[in-house]
Amino acid sequence: MLGEWIKHQIEEQERREERERLNRQYRHLVTMPANTFAAIYAEFYEFGGPVLFNDEWYCEWQIYYASLSRDEGYEILL
Repeated sequence: MLGEWIKHQIEEQERREERERLNRQYRHLVTMPANTFAAIYAEFYEFGGPVLFNDEWYCEWQIYYASLSRDEGYEILL
């Protein structure tokens, strides 16, 4: 019983950390300079998958929703 509770707490912590990491990456995409984001989006559009930038992988939904938040017209390319 205690072992299950500890396992559950560890899983919850891992999910929380993953959510925080994804949110941090998304906020970074939204606030980065326009030319940097344009380069990331171009690579995403060319290969259609996750993009590696500064040793961090950005997934498709992060890039797409960041483009919507930035309101710079990138999502038209999809």
